[in-house]
Amino acid sequence: MPQTIKISPTTILLKSDQTLPITPLWFDPSFWQSQNALTGTGSGRAEVWFINAPLGKFVIRRYRRGGLIAKFNKSRFLFTGQKHTRPWLELSLLEHMRSLDLPVPRPIGGLLTVEKGFYQSELLTETIANANDLFDIIKDGDSKNINWHEIGAVIKRFHDQGIYHSDLNCHNIMIDQDDKVWLIDFDKCEQRPHDEKWKLANINRLKRSLDKEDKLHTQFDISDTQWRNFLEGYRG
Repeated sequence: MPQTIKISPTTILLKSDQTLPITPLWFDPSFWQSQNALTGTGSGRAEVWFINAPLGKFVIRRYRRGGLIAKFNKSRFLFTGQKHTRPWLELSLLEHMRSLDLPVPRPIGGLLTVEKGFYQSELLTETIANANDLFDIIKDGDSKNINWHEIGAVIKRFHDQGIYHSDLNCHNIMIDQDDKVWLIDFDKCEQRPHDEKWKLANINRLKRSLDKEDKLHTQFDISDTQWRNFLEGYRG
């Protein structure tokens, strides 16, 4: 579990990596920008910043709300205790998955700012070196070079350990230069009792994400054969 350091009455630092001198400044993009270490930004279910610093390459993710409520409240969550917060849960799950030798990013730490019964938070993980997400690889026309069998086999490894990914899609599957397959973004994910229903629903979610992108992008193409290779890899 992450180490807890109370910085102030309103600020809690969570540390998964005890070897790094993490401070609350590490979760502030403007700090890294002042160090000329901010290399890029991104968006999705969270705000994302990419850091290239002397001590390593990291990703900061600021938790955000989705749906209609996001129009009124973008990043504040009800605080019901530290161990119920999103960074605590995600860091704890990442630590557990790393102990199982599953291919996930190295957890670094998290930051909680609590005020008037609500909290805002950020997560810090290590960047997966020399990797691209499945979406970009397919969109760039390289789907024929993807080892779909291996992607299926890797997802099966997670399911065999009861790991449920709440947002399994082509943006959260990474492939590095050695063709190693990784899963990222474990916000609102969990370890569940084994049940073929949620495992099948997880696979179907991934297929829907692929079909959705296929309709949106003319260069995004996956054949029936490739999907069958994925399913063969998953079934072993």
